[in-house]
Amino acid sequence: MKRFLKTVRGIENPRDTKMLIFIVLTGVFWACSIASVNAELTDTDTRARARDIGIQIGTLPTGTHNAITDVEGVKVGHVTLNEGDSIRTGVTAILPSDDIWTARLFGAAYTIHGNGEATGIARINQAGWIESPILLTNTLSVGAVHDGVVRYIVKRYPDNNIVLPIVAECYDGGLNDISGLHVTAQHAIEAIENATEGPVTEGSVGGGTGMRCYGFKAGIGTASRVLPEERGGWTVGVLVNSNGGRRSQLRIDGVPVGEEISGSPPKPGRDGSFIIVIATDAPLTHRQLKQVAIRATHGLARTGTPSTDGSGEFVIAFSTPNIFPNNTENGTFEIQMLVNWRLSSLFQAVIEATEEAIINSMTMATTTTGRKGRTMYAIPLVELQKVMKAHGQ
Repeated sequence: MKRFLKTVRGIENPRDTKMLIFIVLTGVFWACSIASVNAELTDTDTRARARDIGIQIGTLPTGTHNAITDVEGVKVGHVTLNEGDSIRTGVTAILPSDDIWTARLFGAAYTIHGNGEATGIARINQAGWIESPILLTNTLSVGAVHDGVVRYIVKRYPDNNIVLPIVAECYDGGLNDISGLHVTAQHAIEAIENATEGPVTEGSVGGGTGMRCYGFKAGIGTASRVLPEERGGWTVGVLVNSNGGRRSQLRIDGVPVGEEISGSPPKPGRDGSFIIVIATDAPLTHRQLKQVAIRATHGLARTGTPSTDGSGEFVIAFSTPNIFPNNTENGTFEIQMLVNWRLSSLFQAVIEATEEAIINSMTMATTTTGRKGRTMYAIPLVELQKVMKAHGQ
């Protein structure tokens, strides 16, 4: 700066002085413009959750971590396989409780559209409980993950040999060498052992590594809601593996985002699936949990998908307060059950958390290149913010 001022003072012609200042200021302007452009170009590398960029779904408050793990005792673990130029897959494990292997919880499952697979749901709806962690992976790895859960049980609980594992899948063959069968039983075991409480890693991780949603890169997303004390104070947490919908269908908080973000249009592809897992500490029975699971369809629909004939969507819900003992002296045991008129607030919580979890699965995912050089681009957050603001959000 001193050198610049000295140069200006040494110029006798005022016109020359003005010209020099103009040239310098022009250079500063272009430097700032380039920096601004670069910030937008690297937008896909800097990811954020929906609330971090000003998108707030619904009216109920979130839990501490805004995650399914806000329900006490629930844990989540991932194993991510992101190797070479074509392996983009993994496993995600949701543990309802540390002793789920020996102490069952009330549970329910609901099939929105069944062009997919979720093992164990017939057992859930027949018995009314869950007795296994819930694992998410790709379509062709259901068998390997199922085997891993069985091996985990047999090794640690040799007397508990009648458990039917819950394994749900989404197809990731666009980015992943799915026919290579890269997921093994050991990966399922590691996902279970990796499960922890607290914040949940989202986006292109675990079972969501190779997923896409509404024409953008997606994967694992989660969110939670806490009811006010006068409405029970219960917590509801949702985790999704998002892998469906078409770009033009995408709506976020009612805004037609998919119609207004035109960059990086996806190539036509197959319809995909959504796996939705719901946890709550409200004392619900199987019948009540079935109603809660159905309400997840409302949150899913708010994001735009009609659940086409080519899609597979499964919802699995569980409640943590009541524990089924293996045996009792008189063959009965007592339970707590929420009165039905208090379910409406839980329905709202599920709808809000499901919608936000799906959005988080996209805003936290990163642009990924995989099998045959295919690239699935992450939703551009800067442009998303502009679209939302233009609609008064």
